[in-house]
Amino acid sequence: MTLAQLRARLRILIDSPHTAIWSDVNINDMLNDAYTDVINEIGQRYPKYYTKTGTVATVANNPFTALPSDCTTLNKLVDANGVPIVYTDSTKFALVDVGTGTPEGFDVAGRNIWWYPTPTAVASYTAYYHYLPASLSSDSSVPELPPNFHDVICYGAAIKTRLAKEESLREYAEAYNSKLSMLLHQINIAQTNSPHRVPFMTGDMGAD
Repeated sequence: MTLAQLRARLRILIDSPHTAIWSDVNINDMLNDAYTDVINEIGQRYPKYYTKTGTVATVANNPFTALPSDCTTLNKLVDANGVPIVYTDSTKFALVDVGTGTPEGFDVAGRNIWWYPTPTAVASYTAYYHYLPASLSSDSSVPELPPNFHDVICYGAAIKTRLAKEESLREYAEAYNSKLSMLLHQINIAQTNSPHRVPFMTGDMGAD
């Protein structure tokens, strides 16, 4: 379902077909809030569900590179030859001077990758990471959920519209909790019956 379809569905649920009470902007905000709630529920139970790759590049003589903006957890870095860069806890970096050269290890500090040693040239690496799906920003946006469970967002948003008045709140909450439980169960089956979506490093960063 697209955002436009989700919005139409939500208006039916809350009996608000017009924009006099709930504008499209307000409806979109509530749908995105509910979408974020569902994403967080999935992330807590199945952290490997939202995974992807992206490119990060070093800057000459700069020890840090920003993580991809949607990255929540970095799993693995490989160079242009497919060779992994070893995860190295920053406490093991040289205490006085990490030196310069081609990076052999990395750690994550805040929203940055910390290279060891400090790179002397620009180089690109492929990052494997967990990510936060983008919000539904246009009417054609589609949530990154199994297609048979897109409407769970509508029930979550319906709860938010009724928190003040408590009208139909129990019914919406029951429907939402039921659909969310089924969604998480479906995702669990898909994950346990298939190989890992992302190859993990051994040691502190996970295992294959």
